[in-house]
Amino acid sequence: MKPIIGGSPPHGWSRRLLVVCLGVLSVISVLVPSSRAERPSHVRHPWPALIAQAEARGLPTGFLKEIAPDFVDVAFEDLRTYAAEYHPERHQMILNLRLSFNEAGGALADLTRMTHHDLGLLYHELLHAYLDYLFSASDPTALSPRARRALALATAQLHCHYRFVRINPIRQRRTATELRFLSDEDAWEVLNETWAVFVGWAIWTKLELFHGQPREGTWTPELLHEWRSRLEAAHRSGELLGYYEPDDPEERRIARKRFIAPTNALTPQEAEFLLREILEEPRELADIAKAVLAQKVTDESTPSCQ
Repeated sequence: MKPIIGGSPPHGWSRRLLVVCLGVLSVISVLVPSSRAERPSHVRHPWPALIAQAEARGLPTGFLKEIAPDFVDVAFEDLRTYAAEYHPERHQMILNLRLSFNEAGGALADLTRMTHHDLGLLYHELLHAYLDYLFSASDPTALSPRARRALALATAQLHCHYRFVRINPIRQRRTATELRFLSDEDAWEVLNETWAVFVGWAIWTKLELFHGQPREGTWTPELLHEWRSRLEAAHRSGELLGYYEPDDPEERRIARKRFIAPTNALTPQEAEFLLREILEEPRELADIAKAVLAQKVTDESTPSCQ
């Protein structure tokens, strides 16, 4: 029996473990039947220090400040296969030991010493935590205006865009697609992964363009042009596509992951929200993202669930 997602809206959704693979900013979902009472004793609550360090480096913190400091448990383990895991059913983030201070597993490493890839990975996980926090809210009306907008957008997209989808059964054959009507938990997983992949990619790309010092720079026309080129390449290659692990155990034996086809990729409106309200980027960047993601990379139309 899968654990159930609490909070409102929506009700009755399964919780899963979200795992980030080494070397990529994508997530695999698997069942983890642990309870909140089973958290390991070495868990830490680094939220205040994390926010202070992120602000010092010029990274976005507004959405992090909305999460209760003790909501997410952070632990470190010597992960062999994956770089990080997120357990929504017990609000727990497990990071690789290399992301801890002196790789000792006692506290989060200083963000100024993390690589661009690791910071992108970390923000990928932090976006999972934010969505977990929103969907766990006992009273959504008590959330901040930004959080309510995020919850409303996510809920709207889950009703259709991430519910009735095309998938790529074989990753190497992008033109071969199948129609699927996803379960509540699969749809939630696809949205969660799609948003987190984009956030992680955007953080990594900005750090690359600003040579690790986003606080000290501004978006010049040259940097905006380069950012657009990189986004266009990622959009065409399918780098930003989300995926899910099928509920059906028989299907999981065939393929552990099912990638979403380009017809159900991140929408321009979602990119605008993530850039403006989560990543706190200027209007120019959001306008570029909307234009790029509006470009079709396939002749297929987006499935309609009307």
